[in-house]
Formats: sequence, C-alpha cells, structure tokens
Amino acid sequence: MSVVRPLFGHTSPETAYLIADYPYGRKLRCQRRVWVNYSPRHGYCFVAQTTNPKTGRWNKEHKGTYHEVAMALYLDEQEHVQSMAVGTYGDASHALAFAKSFGRQCEGADSLRVWALKKAEFSRKLATGEAYFTINGQPCEPSQSDISENLSESAQWLEVASLLDPARMGETGT
Repeated sequence: MSVVRPLFGHTSPETAYLIADYPYGRKLRCQRRVWVNYSPRHGYCFVAQTTNPKTGRWNKEHKGTYHEVAMALYLDEQEHVQSMAVGTYGDASHALAFAKSFGRQCEGADSLRVWALKKAEFSRKLATGEAYFTINGQPCEPSQSDISENLSESAQWLEVASLLDPARMGETGT
C-alpha cells in the first residue's frame, strides 16, 4: 500500500471525489464519484457511482464492505482512488500504518483513537497476566513470546492513539 495523496472530506454524493473521465463498458466514457459513507449501525464503507453516458443521469450507487472503526480514501501511484479501513479485527501494525498515513483527517479518527486505547490496555493485560484466555475452563499461561508480542502490540496501539490525539493536531500538521 502506497498512499500518494490522501483524500479527505468526501463523505456524501454532494462532496464526493469526482473522476470526470471514467470508462463505461468498452467504448463509452462517463463520470464517476466516490465517497466514504457512514452508518451508525454498520460503520464506514466505500461508495462509487457512475453516470449513464446515454442519459447523463447517475446510476445506482455501489457500496463496499462496511468497516466498524475508521476509513479513508487516497490516490495510488496510478492516480486511482483506493480506500483503506480499520475494522474491529484489524491488527496493530495495520492501524498504525493507517494512522501514520491519514492522521486525524480520516473518517472515524475519534473512534479509532478510543479503540486503540482499549486494544492497548487489553494487550497490556494479556502480557501481565491480568487478562487471559481459557480452554475447557482452565486459564492458559502465556508463553514468553506471547508476552513480548502483547507488549509490542500494546505499544503500537498506544502510538496509534497518540497520533490521533486532538492535542497533537498543531504539532503534527494534520
């Protein structure tokens, strides 16, 4: 994933990122608009909509997969619009790359910050033995590699939360 240019503020058909010359079938060209949709029940999803070049009217919008925590749009090396998201099952390294690429301007920055703080605390508790998994009613003892992995994840989640801290907005330029 190489984010060449992040795209922010495209959250509805009215504020969508517009691609003026987009292929429509084999020979025709149309317009395409894309944005991040938010649903309180489902989270964030990528939405794309094209025009019918024969009528000029907008076709039905096409929604992608919903992600519960955060999402952002960006242009890749070929100037194609892509999306990147963080869901509840995402790992710390992915969330950290997301936070470094998009900062507080992504859709769902506040929910990602809260999520990261909770994940950091849980990873810390797994590493210290305050929290544990059970198998057949018996607590599982974490191995030394589990402990170091959980401490590393906790640090990464804390870095995500730090990058998205509203108090840091002025110092990071995001």
